[in-house]
Amino acid sequence: MGFFSKLDKHASLFQGMAQRLGVDFADRIGQAPQTSGDYRLAILSCTSCQCAGDCATWQNQHDNADAAPGFCRNKRMLDSLAQA
Repeated sequence: MGFFSKLDKHASLFQGMAQRLGVDFADRIGQAPQTSGDYRLAILSCTSCQCAGDCATWQNQHDNADAAPGFCRNKRMLDSLAQA
C-alpha cells in the first residue's frame, strides 16, 4: 500500500472513531485553527497502528461510544476530547 493510500485509509478510520465518540474535528479546528497540528499528528499515529482491521470491525459494531477501544493509539486524546 502506498503512503497516500495508507494515509487516506487511516484518516477515514480516525475520523470514524472520532465521530463515534462525538468529537467533531472540523468544528474544533474551525474554532481553534492551531489544533490542526494535533489532528495531523493523530492521523500519522494512526498510520502506524497494526489494528486497522480491529478498528474497522469495532466501528461497524458501534454507532456511538463513550470511549475509544483499548487498542486505539489515539485513545487518550479522543477520550479526553469526548469528555470535554
